[in-house]
Amino acid sequence: MILRPAPASVVTLGTATVLSIACAGTPQPPEAVPEPVPPAPTPVSLAEIPRAELKPLLALAPRLRWTPSIPDEGRFVVLSVEPAAAGLPIFEVSASASGRPLELIRLPGGAYLTLVAAPLGAPEVPVDVEILFINGTRLNQRLSLRVTSRDFPASRLRVAPRYTRPDSATLERIAREREMIHAMRETLTPLPLWDGSFELPLRGPTTSPYGQRRLFNDELRSRHTGLDIDGHTGDPVRAANSGRVALSADLFYNGQAVFIDHGIGLYTGYFHLSKRAVVAGEWVEKGQIIGRVGATGRVTGPHLHWHLYLQGFSLDPRALLDPDFEAISRQLTPASPLTVEP
Repeated sequence: MILRPAPASVVTLGTATVLSIACAGTPQPPEAVPEPVPPAPTPVSLAEIPRAELKPLLALAPRLRWTPSIPDEGRFVVLSVEPAAAGLPIFEVSASASGRPLELIRLPGGAYLTLVAAPLGAPEVPVDVEILFINGTRLNQRLSLRVTSRDFPASRLRVAPRYTRPDSATLERIAREREMIHAMRETLTPLPLWDGSFELPLRGPTTSPYGQRRLFNDELRSRHTGLDIDGHTGDPVRAANSGRVALSADLFYNGQAVFIDHGIGLYTGYFHLSKRAVVAGEWVEKGQIIGRVGATGRVTGPHLHWHLYLQGFSLDPRALLDPDFEAISRQLTPASPLTVEP
């Protein structure tokens, strides 16, 4: 028997002619393979498990650890989630502190870590952790971070009356600036942008520590929520670490100010500058000059006010210089400036 080719079909599109040749015995394409369906998650709450059954489960559960174990108010801790050697591999971890979502960093080896703020006046911080294992099991745990209270001194300062009793137009300006700073510090970059340990932005004696109660013109006006470093007008102020400039502006209370986003909700601020050397959106390296010491805003003389925001709270920037945090920071791989949108 002689096989003859099937007749060709001709399709004319305008002036172009396309030949479609049907060959005998052409195989059909295979059917699409359906995507695998992950197992339904099995929620597990440690609070609902009897104590006798809990012990063997804890041997396989990930280890949750604070560093330090009990922080002072106004500082922060590093929360690490480490898989057990004989336990299931972790697929994903999510967490929140006082209802605020935390951004976790995955380390080589499968561990996760994040930073948790211990704000002023908080005796404890509730932390919720949810761990999803590779087999679909979901483990929920609520932790309570105990915080040590501190006794802060008071200081008396004399400033121009307009800084203690501003007029209506100035009050409107202050409200706009507070809203602008609030929106900035609530913005969360999901990557660590800093590179290794943090450094002091200015070398000099501390003139006002964090937490000090401030009496301006004999009226209690605020808590000092930063660190004042003495300096001379024009001294260079350097970025404490790498990151993206989130805000560079002239503000009523803070004067000429620069804010740097270091990622995962951590920001540093540099206030009362005589000159700003960077603009919003600019990438800066650790040690780069970002401004000059000055006496702008509500001040009594030239100095640098160094500020730390974490998860929207004002914390003691000296916590960034803690040796334990320095050791942890060296484990992190900072994001490239090219991967971070301005």
